[in-house]
Amino acid sequence: MRDEDGGESLTEILHLREYWRTVRKRIWTLVTAFSLIVVSVSLVTLLTAPVYEASSSLQIDAQPQAYNNLNAMGIYGTGQYQSDQDYFSTQHRKLRARVQAKAVMDRLNLWEHEDFKDADEPVQLLLELVTIEPVAKTRLVWVYARNNDPELAQQIGQAWGEVFVERNLQEVNQGVSDGLQFLSDETARTAAEMKDAEGRLLAFRQEHNTIALSTEEKSNLVTQQLEELSRKKASAQADVASRQSERDSMAKAMKSEKDPRRLSLLVSASVMDKLRESYASRLNDHEALSVTYLENHPKMVEINGRLRDVEQQIQNEVRAEFSRREAAWRQALDQESLLDAAINRLTSDTLDGSSEESLYNLLRSTVDSKKDIYQQLVAKQQEMSVASSLKENNVRIIDPAEVKKDPVEPNYTRNFVLAVIAGLLTGVSLAFFFDYMDTTIKTREEVEALGIPFLGIIPSVPGLAGDGWEMARERYLYAFNYPKSAFAEFCRNIRTNVNFMARSDGEPPRRLLITSSGPREGKTTSSINLGITFASTGRRVCLVDADLRRPSLHHAFGLPNDRGFSSLIHGDATAEEVCQATPQAGLFILPSGPRPPNPAEQLGSVACHAALDKLNEIFDLVIIDSPPVVAVTDAVVLATHVDGVIMVIKSFKVARDLVAQAKRQLTDVDARLIGVILNDFDIQRKSYGYYYYYTYYGADRDEVGKATRS
Repeated sequence: MRDEDGGESLTEILHLREYWRTVRKRIWTLVTAFSLIVVSVSLVTLLTAPVYEASSSLQIDAQPQAYNNLNAMGIYGTGQYQSDQDYFSTQHRKLRARVQAKAVMDRLNLWEHEDFKDADEPVQLLLELVTIEPVAKTRLVWVYARNNDPELAQQIGQAWGEVFVERNLQEVNQGVSDGLQFLSDETARTAAEMKDAEGRLLAFRQEHNTIALSTEEKSNLVTQQLEELSRKKASAQADVASRQSERDSMAKAMKSEKDPRRLSLLVSASVMDKLRESYASRLNDHEALSVTYLENHPKMVEINGRLRDVEQQIQNEVRAEFSRREAAWRQALDQESLLDAAINRLTSDTLDGSSEESLYNLLRSTVDSKKDIYQQLVAKQQEMSVASSLKENNVRIIDPAEVKKDPVEPNYTRNFVLAVIAGLLTGVSLAFFFDYMDTTIKTREEVEALGIPFLGIIPSVPGLAGDGWEMARERYLYAFNYPKSAFAEFCRNIRTNVNFMARSDGEPPRRLLITSSGPREGKTTSSINLGITFASTGRRVCLVDADLRRPSLHHAFGLPNDRGFSSLIHGDATAEEVCQATPQAGLFILPSGPRPPNPAEQLGSVACHAALDKLNEIFDLVIIDSPPVVAVTDAVVLATHVDGVIMVIKSFKVARDLVAQAKRQLTDVDARLIGVILNDFDIQRKSYGYYYYYTYYGADRDEVGKATRS
């Protein structure tokens, strides 16, 4: 928030200062938390075994449409964007597959390695050491392998890429290998038939050696027909082989492949493209809904049903395609059978009505037919052998595995920076948390937050801590012994504020009650030193010890307590007889006197009020030192017969709730609570250093030092 002049608002500045003061006040909490976290993280980082990382890259290209011919057998991909993306996603998953990890472990014999042999799940352990990271908008994939041993990390990274390339090559060329085996079997069978036909022709020649072979054989009509039929049969047999290879490859793929998207690649019809797009869309909807709903939710049930419908349509199309291929194969078989029957009929007719020359021509044409079939099969086999030997592969290694020189874990710089940040955040959080949990009164702002005016502070005196009467007497008379000290200046500041708390008639208060919420908060110290400062102005001041249960004023001045305030109330003595002079000119003390059996009733009596009135006739100011408010009712009883009540709070010791309760008890009887004094306030605290200005202007430095040393 900004003021009219464009500067920061005073409220915002004060808030920031409060935050900074809280941090400075709890600086050791912050330092402790910060040190513990930084030291702990540093030790863990230094004791952690270094981890090295090897990286390699692969290129995975899209594949052409599969199952259309022998050369493309076993290859997936349509060239369409969605299908290619599905293919790449599948390849990335296969890079993280357990079968991939097992193959790497077999190659490197990691089953016996000390890092894996005792593991419950060695394969899972290896997978945790490997990270797959596709490069966006490219076909590159980075493979990262980590291990404490840099050499093993490099071996794993290199083996991971090599194994994947080999497995992909084996998968891609599996269809070609199956077709090659089928052609090899057919070629061997045809070669045997051709050899048998040549043997029968040779035997016929040897038996009928008188028959001459001439060019007229080729002109024979029967021979021409047989040659024509043989050529058609050879073509039919090759067609049967091709159709059977396509049918068997598709049957194998249908049996092994369960993914509907992969199955859909077996069919190239446009309707299948639409089904693939529909399946991908419903699958995306399913994944989006599964983040929000469980499987039995109606929306999940609905989308699962839609997925099953599309899967069923895909399977129906695949089965229809298989049926078409099987029908084409059977049609080719039927065509081959028809040609066989035609050849057999022609052969039978020739045998029945021809001469030996016709029989010879028949045997010769059979040999030629078998040779023709054999040559076509050999050519096809050679073609597929070449394709197989080329080992076409759409996956290849781009960058061999290399190990980084420096370990990737632990990252000393990162860990130290994070430890520093975490330490600072934790320390500051704990500082604010402890400050929030600390309900004691510590500052002027906390006093005023309770709706009580703030009169000032009485600082603590270094070197005067303790419970002995000598120490207490030194604190009681500090303003008298060191009138130029900061202590005395603070008391004078309180005197000034009290004088401005005028009565209803406009005159300064003449009868003050000094109390506290609980015991040992310094109300007696405050009463005496305030009395000294008021008396130093020339006023006649009487300090009345109204704590009839635990009196202490007479100890401060070393005076007897055989007669005092209780004697004045009972009428056993006059005010002049019981009031005793002190070393401070103008300051008199009225001890408590003998302890009565019922202090509260004595203090609330008419005689007590008359005694106080008598004291006001003699003195300009009467200061009453009373018991704590919360402990007993004495202070509440006296509070209604004074011009103002001053509550003393020992800083950093008294909870806000206790002060609020004391305030409530006083306001319930309409007592005039004119303000609060914060006693035993440590002005040396850095978080409250602004009180230094009081010290600077209100104290003689040499005198302060002398008081401190004493």
